Amino acid sequence: MTLVRWTPFRELRDMPYEMSRLIRRPFASLFEEPVGGLETVPPVDIFAKGGDLVIRMELPGVKAENLDISLCEHTLCISGERKEETEVSEGDYYRRERSYGRFERSLPVPERVTEEDIDAVYEDGILEVTVKGAAETAPAKHIEVKTAGEKGARKVEARTGGGE
Repeated sequence: MTLVRWTPFRELRDMPYEMSRLIRRPFASLFEEPVGGLETVPPVDIFAKGGDLVIRMELPGVKAENLDISLCEHTLCISGERKEETEVSEGDYYRRERSYGRFERSLPVPERVTEEDIDAVYEDGILEVTVKGAAETAPAKHIEVKTAGEKGARKVEARTGGGE
């Protein structure tokens, strides 16, 4: 065993790291990446195409029969599962980076959206959900900006003019 000379400066230098480690320990599961599992929230692209809202998710390795799309209380829920079905009997693994597990993503949609307004297509690991009419917006309405003096003057007129 090698002896290392103790220096107080080394302790001071390592203190931020040790404090960070101490604070993170109880919450380690929040900071760590999932091990051997699919990300809990797969990345999503959301964009408008005409008046429709398009939601595109990359889900490689997920089969169409393992996807579930539902609409509940103005929320579109997309969930699924990637299952590991292969059996490998050669050698020992040192590291396995293929992922499997459940995921779920919830996205708000306008109140007027019904199940009939939603179409989903899954091809080559890309899920594309189109919500018809969800990106349509009402025309902007102009709001007049008044000064504090104008606002006070109108209030006075309204009080005195309506009661007599």
